[in-house]
Amino acid sequence: PKSKKIQKPKQVEINRINCMEFERSAWKPPDDLTVSEWADRYRILDIEVSPEPGPWRTSRVPYTKEPMDAFTDPAIEKIVLVWGTQAAKTSVIENSIGYLVCEDPGPAMVVYPSADLAEHISDKRLSPMFRSTPQIKKKWDEGRSKRLEIQFAEMYLKLAGSNSPSQLSSSPIRYLFMDETDKYPVNSGSEANPLKLATERTKNFHDKKIVLTSTPTTCEKHIWKELEGADILKRFYVPCPHCNAYQTLKFSMNAKDVKGGVRWLGGK
Repeated sequence: PKSKKIQKPKQVEINRINCMEFERSAWKPPDDLTVSEWADRYRILDIEVSPEPGPWRTSRVPYTKEPMDAFTDPAIEKIVLVWGTQAAKTSVIENSIGYLVCEDPGPAMVVYPSADLAEHISDKRLSPMFRSTPQIKKKWDEGRSKRLEIQFAEMYLKLAGSNSPSQLSSSPIRYLFMDETDKYPVNSGSEANPLKLATERTKNFHDKKIVLTSTPTTCEKHIWKELEGADILKRFYVPCPHCNAYQTLKFSMNAKDVKGGVRWLGGK
């Protein structure tokens, strides 16, 4: 029988493409970091906004670690934080913003109770954070940024007031943060519930993230209703200084009312 002549495979010519730095960064996958790991590695607290300026340390506020890391969990879409006042709720939002600017950019919005407060936060908290954290500063386009619309190399961050329906119902967003929701009005002007208006903007993104925070007021307010609809409810436990048993901290005027918790023992 005649033998068949085996053809050699053709050599494929590979042309190298020279990309600019911003094009390479656009194709670069995010680092394998959680938000708390990013914050511990890169976040710098500015003297204008923190009594402890310098590198962020999650160990100083350990209860923020799991909520921050939930932001990078693909199985979690919404995070609801029901915490007391001055308990680092806003810091969780800020660190999440820093992470997404540097590692996984996409259109984002933060909703505050009012537009005036949004402008104040932009000037007094966010801008100092962007300047003091080198990883963010190199991506921040300060020249093109406005107080309520901040531009970065690969994304923008919109700041809005819950009392302005026009700010809540414009362009689509992938990341939505809503701070101090119990200070929001029941309805935004003549429009619907501000939480619903803002959330509607995320519907085109299958990988959306929504973070809501507030100090609770009454069970009829926004944050408690969101908490009641949560699939998983978690509390932060701390060890007793006497027996080392883990417990949640609860205040009581009468020590008999609460097992464990925080007590006033004879003026000590």
